[in-house]
Amino acid sequence: MTVNEIDVDIERRAYEVVWYEFSALRGLTPDEKASGPNKLRSFIHVLAEIGERDPLKIAKAAMGMLREYEQISRSRARTTVQAQNADPSGTA
Repeated sequence: MTVNEIDVDIERRAYEVVWYEFSALRGLTPDEKASGPNKLRSFIHVLAEIGERDPLKIAKAAMGMLREYEQISRSRARTTVQAQNADPSGTA
């Protein structure tokens, strides 16, 4: 097995692990459901690329990164709505 094949196998196994956890999440918006799998793949790839080799650790870290990303996105959306509501002209 080549190094690239090993990396692909690690990423595949990590995604299989994280998919179960992602599938069990409740309360996701349609956008979060649609974009989540690609974001998870991206996070997994980055973690494998920097040298992590344990699929369980990669899956756990990728899920944490996704949750953090979604929290930031939701917070940003709330802040934008609050700013627009505070400015009657809607130009905030």
